[in-house]
Amino acid sequence: MSEPQVAAPSQTPRSRGQGSRALQCFGLATVAALVALRVAACFLDAVPDVGMDVGAAALLPMQGPDPSHILGTDQLGRDLLLRMIVSVEAFFEPGLFACLVALLLSLPAGALMGYRPTTPVARILRGAATTIAAWPRLVLVVVGVATFTAVIADPAAWEGLRLYVLAALVGLSFVPELAGALSERIQTLQREQFIEACRAHGIAERDILVRHILWSNCRDLVLRQVCLVFGAFILVETSLSYLGDYGVPPPRPSWGNILAGLKSSVLHSRSLLVPESWSPAAMNDALFAAIHDGGLLGIVAPSLAITVSIGGIVALAEFLARRDAQ
Repeated sequence: MSEPQVAAPSQTPRSRGQGSRALQCFGLATVAALVALRVAACFLDAVPDVGMDVGAAALLPMQGPDPSHILGTDQLGRDLLLRMIVSVEAFFEPGLFACLVALLLSLPAGALMGYRPTTPVARILRGAATTIAAWPRLVLVVVGVATFTAVIADPAAWEGLRLYVLAALVGLSFVPELAGALSERIQTLQREQFIEACRAHGIAERDILVRHILWSNCRDLVLRQVCLVFGAFILVETSLSYLGDYGVPPPRPSWGNILAGLKSSVLHSRSLLVPESWSPAAMNDALFAAIHDGGLLGIVAPSLAITVSIGGIVALAEFLARRDAQ
């Protein structure tokens, strides 16, 4: 009679720990890189050279990578690497503002709904959170920015403020999720014995909520949501800038509008979309021309930057979620 076979665990604690460390390293490296790029952007200027005729520059061909222009130049003769670095300004401070909005609204709302769930204010907050959550996140953001743009006389003059309106709407869209998660966690923790022990020792309710519940047991949950808010803002800002309606308008650089400005020019001018060039030899020649003569790296670089930045932020959020579950 054969012995029963026991299935091996799909993932050992050691492999889980290695996976968590990899997520942590990738996420922290991404954050450090974004901070370094933002600091570098403070000392750079991405406008065309002084004295350059923009109309004449538009007639110049794009240049490929060379020692003076690592990623080449765009259709206006501007250095793509320089504009890629300065583009971090478009989402860095507004992204932090989105995180601040989410925190300032979610923490008190979630704490009140979880710690005093039967009060009238908690019921009102729960209804407001349900109303906001009923809106799809992107629809809420687009409708809000469209309303703001429609009510002002000169949208171009309020370009900087529009980014912060966009950030506030992204932060607002995460309030129901973070407040609801906090509320559930607080209600669960209130039934734990250490909370009863704190009350038996005469610790004030405010200290129990702030120190023993929010700080000690909800810190990783809050940080995870903050990472998701920042990553979502990068995605929304670059997407709207790519579409060209409510994002960052040219000539101010953004990863989204850099990608949009070069996409059509590269694909069509380099004959990458012409059926006659779809043979292997012709396609290789077209790809070589697109890289050597400029433009293709301008598409690859912002696409890769967006993907790696959002992926790193999400990886850090996943690491915090795993640590919170332990």
